[in-house]
Amino acid sequence: MLTRVLTLLLLLGLSCTVESHAQPLTRNVLKGACEKLVVAGKDVSPTCGDGLVNTVQGRRTSFDFTSSDGTTVSFSGTGMPQDRQEEVGVDALQPVSAVILSVKGQDGGITRDTLMTVGSCRFPASSPGRSTVACAADTQRGRFEGTFVTASDAAPGK
Repeated sequence: MLTRVLTLLLLLGLSCTVESHAQPLTRNVLKGACEKLVVAGKDVSPTCGDGLVNTVQGRRTSFDFTSSDGTTVSFSGTGMPQDRQEEVGVDALQPVSAVILSVKGQDGGITRDTLMTVGSCRFPASSPGRSTVACAADTQRGRFEGTFVTASDAAPGK
């Protein structure tokens, strides 16, 4: 009996481990305009791309801003469900615990740094047909910010 219980516990533990690593990845690409991109305290807004990638895997969610030089700034948090804010003037908020900075080198290789941080992505009210994502975080390498507004004429699912 004890052997069966131990075997069952072992199998349950293994299934939980496998399940935690096999969570599906959801990737959404939003089209619109990048209004602001700050990388390590330097404003690089003119190089910011016209797409914002939102990735969700398990409890983690990220918003990825890209620049024309191949740099990507990902604001990543635990993706806890956010309740609608009933108070006037309070935006919905997504906590950010890491900024992942990916830089393309001259040799074509990509260097990735994960910077621990305290920050947030806000979703302020926008005009009809538009959405705004505004992320900001302070790290040991400086401040990172990104503001993106979706295009009102973007087709659903794109």
